[in-house]
Order: sequence, then C-alpha cells, then structure tokens
Amino acid sequence: MTGRVSIQQNSAAAVAKPQAIGWALLLLWLIGTSVLLFRFGQSDYGEFDPRLQLQQHPAKLVDFIALSAAKPGETILLHVLDPACRCAVLAREHISQLQAALQNIPQLRQITLTPWLLQQRGIAVPATPMIVVLRDQQLIYSGPYASGPACSIGDSLLDQVLQQKLQTPASWLNSETAACRCLTQDE
Repeated sequence: MTGRVSIQQNSAAAVAKPQAIGWALLLLWLIGTSVLLFRFGQSDYGEFDPRLQLQQHPAKLVDFIALSAAKPGETILLHVLDPACRCAVLAREHISQLQAALQNIPQLRQITLTPWLLQQRGIAVPATPMIVVLRDQQLIYSGPYASGPACSIGDSLLDQVLQQKLQTPASWLNSETAACRCLTQDE
C-alpha cells in the first residue's frame, strides 16, 4: 500500500509541476503584453503643444486667411493631418462623427492640409492632428480635436467651439490639453 501512495504522490507532483510552469508562462505573457500595449498606447499621448508654439498663430492670421481664401461670414475648418501619424485615423473618425452637427453651420468650408504646407508658410505646427477654426476671418480655435488618448467625440472640444457654446475673450490656443498626437519636427 505504501508503494501505491508513493506512486500517486509522484504522479501528482509530476502533473502539478508542468501546470505550474504553464500558469507562470501565461502570467508572464499577460504582464508582458499589457506593458507593451500600455507603452504603445501612451507613446502618442501627451501634452499637445509643450513648447507653446500655438501662441504664434494669432500673428499668422493673415496667412491662415490667405491659405484658406476665407471670406467674411464664413466658418473655415482647417484639418491639419499627417497620414503617417497613428492619431490621424482617430481624428478622421472624429471628423466623420461631427459631420451631422456641422450641417447646421451656415457658410462652412472644410480644408485638409498637411503640416508641411503650413510649416513652409512659416506657421508653427506643434503636433498633428490639429484643427484651426476661423470664423468671420478671425482665429477662434487652434489645437487638438479632443482631449484624451482616443480623440473621441465624447471628449470633443470642437462641438462647444463650433456651436458657440464656449465663448472666450480671444482665440483659444489649446496648447496644454493632453491628447492623442504626433509631435512634429520644425522645418
């Protein structure tokens, strides 16, 4: 009987050891994958304009008007997108979700530009995706589409600006918002 108990204990230990290794490997894989996903997800998330380059935009109003051919009474949305930026996909989804609300804005035009075109004209582009809103030939807003890592419509900054629910004494140069963005290089 003792021999039998000993064999059962040995076989139970032999089964438990590979199971423990399997669970340890699974746990290690889960931790590793979680760390990599977190780092990848956070790599494009942060302060939109850490060097406060948007502060130059009011001085470039004439260039924005010329670039967009803005006329009195018009609202112009300048979408500044870098196709190589992962956040551009999220911004395009955000833009498409906004289209219904944009239908109610009279004399609205939307123009998509690359950051390089603006930089060639001496206009600072700290990060993309960026939106510049001109209304009646005045700079209303410059900065990210939304706050948060997903550029989602739920964290949208634009709805309040476009629907004129948010009034600011001057242009809103939204440098400090944490958002999904790809920092650009100075040209």
